[in-house]
Amino acid sequence: MDKLTITMTLKSPLITNGGYMTFDALLAALLFDQSGDFEEAHSAIPLRNTAGIWHGSAAVFAPLASERKSFIANLRADHDLDLDLLSKNTKGNAHTTIGPKRRRQFGPVANSYTMVAAKEVAWYAEGDGDAIQRLLAPLDFIGKRRASGFGEVAHVSVEAGDLDGLTGYFGDPLRPIPENLFTGDRNSLRVDAAWRPAYWHPANRAICYVPASDT
Repeated sequence: MDKLTITMTLKSPLITNGGYMTFDALLAALLFDQSGDFEEAHSAIPLRNTAGIWHGSAAVFAPLASERKSFIANLRADHDLDLDLLSKNTKGNAHTTIGPKRRRQFGPVANSYTMVAAKEVAWYAEGDGDAIQRLLAPLDFIGKRRASGFGEVAHVSVEAGDLDGLTGYFGDPLRPIPENLFTGDRNSLRVDAAWRPAYWHPANRAICYVPASDT
């Protein structure tokens, strides 16, 4: 495993959902596109793993500009809602009135994201550089709203680096790391955050030391 710096040059502004855009999450998404299996994708991430934490930093930008961007989309109850994550009644049924077969019960929804205009986005990591290079080679877009032309990638470089993807030069956290697993500067910012795949699942959240900014 090598310490690496991964840099992407962007052609268009990047849309994020306000999260940390960790490098392991990006690799897991690419692996899932290949296999269609979440467990297989998560187990095949070509990064060092310590106590469940993948050695991949959150995305680092030098934004030229940042603003909120809203999109209108149609909510599809049978695709967009994971009923396992909703509250249940005493009979075990989810507290929802949305019916997937009745169009009048669901419709347009406004979603707001952060749009970042930046020349480059970078990550620090420790892993298999050749495997990472192969995974990233066909990548054309990153972030949200890729089908709308946002987050177009012009060039990707994978080079030798100095950081392990967990802590920076001064012990600052480079990604969300749970309190009991963090070995850096204990004066760093702490928040409730997801720290491992699957990042959307509530069970993978904890009070973590995090980078000072998640823009």
